[in-house]
Amino acid sequence: MKEALKIIPIVLYFIIGIISFVMSWKSLFSKRYLPFHEEASGTFWTEIDGKLQIVFLSIMRISGLGFLTLFILLTVFPVANFFIQSTFIDYSIPAIALIFCTGLFIINYILYKKTKAKTPWKGSIYAVIVIIISFIISIFND
Repeated sequence: MKEALKIIPIVLYFIIGIISFVMSWKSLFSKRYLPFHEEASGTFWTEIDGKLQIVFLSIMRISGLGFLTLFILLTVFPVANFFIQSTFIDYSIPAIALIFCTGLFIINYILYKKTKAKTPWKGSIYAVIVIIISFIISIFND
């Protein structure tokens, strides 16, 4: 039973990791900013100066690297920790993921409130909740 409970956080982290991979892919390989960015700015991508487009794409790539980092963190390290127990990894994985997802929530929510654009703030708050639940399960499973 205790071993089965150790699997639950790994599965939950993996789900958030896969979603992060999809966002990473979108951000790293996009040729324009995302539709909610267009909605928030009220400016079509084609109306933006070419140099400013390059700046926006650079920021998108940086965001994509953040999502890629989160993907690796949430898919590789929990599995490794299952076999090689480390208290540091037990607590650092959810802490780092929580920092990223909380920041993502705050940024997207502020953008939503200021522009009424359909930002993915709800998805990021769900990720925060899943990470907290996984962390609690891990604590009580020790």
